[in-house]
Amino acid sequence: MKINTTFLKIVTAILDLFVLFFVFILGWGVISSIIKGSVFKLQLITAGFLFIGALIVFVISYYLFKVFHLMDKQQFFTQTSLHAVKMIRNLFIGEFVDLLGIMPFVYYLADDGDAPGIIIIVGAVVFLPLAISAFISAMQQILIKAINMKAENDLTI
Repeated sequence: MKINTTFLKIVTAILDLFVLFFVFILGWGVISSIIKGSVFKLQLITAGFLFIGALIVFVISYYLFKVFHLMDKQQFFTQTSLHAVKMIRNLFIGEFVDLLGIMPFVYYLADDGDAPGIIIIVGAVVFLPLAISAFISAMQQILIKAINMKAENDLTI
């Protein structure tokens, strides 16, 4: 059965372009704030965490394209794909830890703008990579079982 991953590749590329656009706008905003002199330390720290988060997203995309390539070659149930899935899970956990770094700035914004609901909204966004990593962990266990079954089946034939 041939699996066509073209749609998945296009969606991943569009998300990467969106993140690249976000990084460009964020960089432009940080540079203009530095030139105007209206930047403070917490903003720079938050921007740094967001830049690191974008870098993690690009590494996740690299491993996703690796998995898509293995799917196209009908070699998904291998140790190579298992390693890629483990890396994707670990990178999502790293993304969660990285995004926790923006929470002090969110707290400052919520306190300064008298909008405490923003902490809940951003908190949900921050915990999203952790939920995704839990789902990937479940898929990883299924992949391990499938690889073991395939190896057992290959030995009996």
